[in-house]
Amino acid sequence: MGLLRLAVLGPPEVLHNGSRLTFALRKAQALLLYLAVEGGMHPRSKLATLLWPDSEPPDARKTLRNAITLLRSQLTDASPAPHSHLLAEQELLGLDPHAPLELDLDVVQLAWKQAQGLSAVPSEEQRASLVAKSQHALALVRGPFLDGFWLREETGFDEWVQQQQQWQVRLHLLFERLSSFQENGGELEQARVTLTRWLALYPLSEEAYRRLMRVDLVLGDASAALQVYASCRARLAEELRVKLSAETVALAEHVRATAAARRGTSPARPATATAGSQPPSELVAPLIGRAAAFSRLVGGFQQARQGQPQAVLVVGEAGIGKTRLATEFIAWVKAQGAEVLSGHAFEMGGRLPYQPLVESLRPRLEEENAPEDLLDDLWLAELSRLLPELRVRYPDLPAPTEDELTAKVRLFEAVARLLDTLSQRAPLVLLLDDLHWVDGTSLDLLRYLGHYWIRHGSRVLLLGTVRSEGLEPKSQLSAQLLDLGRDLPITQVTLQTLSQAETIRLIQAIAGQRKHGNLDAARPSRAVPGVSPAPAPAPAPEQETPLAALGDFLFAQTRGQPWYLLETLKLLRDRQWLVPQLAADGVFRLEPTMEMAAAFAQGRSWRALLPPSVRTMILARLAKLSQPARQVVMASAVLGTQASAKLLWQVAELGVQAGVEALEEAVKSGVLREEQAGAGCPGSYGFAHELIREVVYTELGAARRQVLHERALARLSGAGARASELAHHARASGKTLEAYRYSVQAGEEAVAVFAVEDAIGRYEQARALLQEHQPLQTMLSAAEVEHLYVSLGWTYAFQNAWQQAQDAYKELLASARQKPLPTLVSMTLNRLAVLAVQQSKDKLQMRALLEEARQRAEASQDQRVLAETEWNLAQITATFWEDPTSAFPHGQQALSLARGIQDKELEARSLALLG
Repeated sequence: MGLLRLAVLGPPEVLHNGSRLTFALRKAQALLLYLAVEGGMHPRSKLATLLWPDSEPPDARKTLRNAITLLRSQLTDASPAPHSHLLAEQELLGLDPHAPLELDLDVVQLAWKQAQGLSAVPSEEQRASLVAKSQHALALVRGPFLDGFWLREETGFDEWVQQQQQWQVRLHLLFERLSSFQENGGELEQARVTLTRWLALYPLSEEAYRRLMRVDLVLGDASAALQVYASCRARLAEELRVKLSAETVALAEHVRATAAARRGTSPARPATATAGSQPPSELVAPLIGRAAAFSRLVGGFQQARQGQPQAVLVVGEAGIGKTRLATEFIAWVKAQGAEVLSGHAFEMGGRLPYQPLVESLRPRLEEENAPEDLLDDLWLAELSRLLPELRVRYPDLPAPTEDELTAKVRLFEAVARLLDTLSQRAPLVLLLDDLHWVDGTSLDLLRYLGHYWIRHGSRVLLLGTVRSEGLEPKSQLSAQLLDLGRDLPITQVTLQTLSQAETIRLIQAIAGQRKHGNLDAARPSRAVPGVSPAPAPAPAPEQETPLAALGDFLFAQTRGQPWYLLETLKLLRDRQWLVPQLAADGVFRLEPTMEMAAAFAQGRSWRALLPPSVRTMILARLAKLSQPARQVVMASAVLGTQASAKLLWQVAELGVQAGVEALEEAVKSGVLREEQAGAGCPGSYGFAHELIREVVYTELGAARRQVLHERALARLSGAGARASELAHHARASGKTLEAYRYSVQAGEEAVAVFAVEDAIGRYEQARALLQEHQPLQTMLSAAEVEHLYVSLGWTYAFQNAWQQAQDAYKELLASARQKPLPTLVSMTLNRLAVLAVQQSKDKLQMRALLEEARQRAEASQDQRVLAETEWNLAQITATFWEDPTSAFPHGQQALSLARGIQDKELEARSLALLG
């Protein structure tokens, strides 16, 4: 039975087995649509009355039978056992519930039920599921229910169509929930697409207009927000004579004020180029991969707005994007009408008391026309301790209290009263950036404020950004925040590095290569009155671009660290590897050049692409460490992998106590990171980011690197380390002989686990050492050299790399002849002959190789090599040349020699061949 697909949200469409159906009888189509939407079984009399109310019952029943016959003919499979989707049971008619049917309403119903039953603060999994299902459901919507479909007469069917208003209500809910989750998750471009589509389908939704205005404002496009307002006013106030709500008018005034304050183009969105314009001088990274974090900030704000003060800490390593997230969030809360005060703590000797709070309060009071409306003179006088300019503005202020016991409390009370008064006017967000550098007195004040806000139900959200290392359990900040948390609920939002997919999306967005959707396809202000907008196009599948390849490369190097990524892209642009090009739509996009492609193809070292700004930042972090901690960090850079604490301080040559303290310091600083092992097993330590290791290793200098590698080799060689690791340290410390032997051993370890390609790489390392260091050849025995080349030839042959195998044997042959080593010459000639057999090469070449091998074995009187050569001659002559008669003497000779030297294995092979 074929698949029946019905789309009723918009002009009706019916597809059967992938083919669109047309209906000669319009009421036959109406019957099918009714049965599909209503489901279940229906009396024929009811259906006849529904569609033919003016006909006599017998005539209506007869016409119904004709419609049913028509539907059966169109819905029946052309198969040996035809089946129809229609199901008739005596006087009842419906669609077979077991037949394959897809109805767009079912998808909408499922998404609506999930949205309706979702909690106010869903988990990330619930949110992602709802977003995906809602996007899928709304993509099916092409217009109102059965748009444009009626029977042109007074029928119960047309009345039934008019009664399906619940679908419009459900679609409004889906649009509202989807845009809310996108907006609250910081996915503003996606929210913009959803909202423009909402208004394209339902241009009378004032809530959708307001949401789109807020999103445009946050995106830095105040002019677009004002266009949306103009469309809203034209549709509602002018066309329908509906008065706009006070909330919409207030939002428009806020947009106008913001536009006047900005006086320029925001970097949040790329500006359209005009004739003679220049490409943007700065690269701006959109907020990608931070939806869950943004949503948690929004959740904290929503609680604070309801009179439940909150504190949220955005935590992460330097450059992870804490300030970037906070900035986007602040733009969002401003669009919600919130008041924002922001201050920034700085790293400096003798940290300034209350500095970030002074920075946040000063501009707010300067812009206030009458600060005395905010605070009484008594409290303004106390506040003048922090803001002495208040006394210039109000010379008659009373003197602040001189009682040392109460002065601090009075000052704290003044600040608390000021913030509480501001929060009564509008929800207040207090942003303190780089809170890890804040002074102790400011932390005391924050503790007082938290207690005051809780007691008074102040609508305040305290938002702080903190580096991960600043929240160590024993730090002053941790202790103070623990005290603050006893009064004020604190939420910690930890930012992680971007995933590979997010890294690629970020790079494509920065370069302007990826759009987030058809942003202008359904702008309300540009819609033509009376014309239904075209449905939004389905999203195109992701296409591979040169920037995607760049994204893969940069993710491998930066591990998704946003600031490192942005700085590297700036470096590539400065080097003209990424060049701005003006596209047809008037937007500049970064295009990769041939030089960049060539650099990647040549395997250019990543160190050459390390931006100076990143190196400088890393070196500044390292400079803060004590000398023992730097020694541990240098030891970790040389070891290159996760290492135990004991190994680190041994390589650093520190005692146990000094080593433990140095390691703790390095971990607290965020340079090293501890990886926990299983229960009862000690953890291991490595760099928090590979770029830090690169910088540390480069800055060591050649002499220090060699010494540390030598120490690492000494410690690891007695600890059962892998041969490949030992070979690396031996090479770096200049111990060529050890490096050679460990490389060969590493190749054997790889072969043992069938990692043949890795084995070839290890053997080739040993071969390169042998060729580059002439003294090494006198230090190795002939057996060691032979073992290397035989192993290398075998692994190449195993990979069917015949030419490389032959080159290895020929190199061994040349060395054996030069020594001279006749036995090795004979054995190598045998190997070349066997290799020729494997390649099915010329018979004369094989015979020549074996004959020369036999002659040299006879000359050297090496019975074992001679026996092996005779056996090879017999084997090849009998099997490859198919000449058993000529092979027999060689086999007899091989058997005789094998018995003479008592080689049981060769004797058995010879007997099997002769047998």
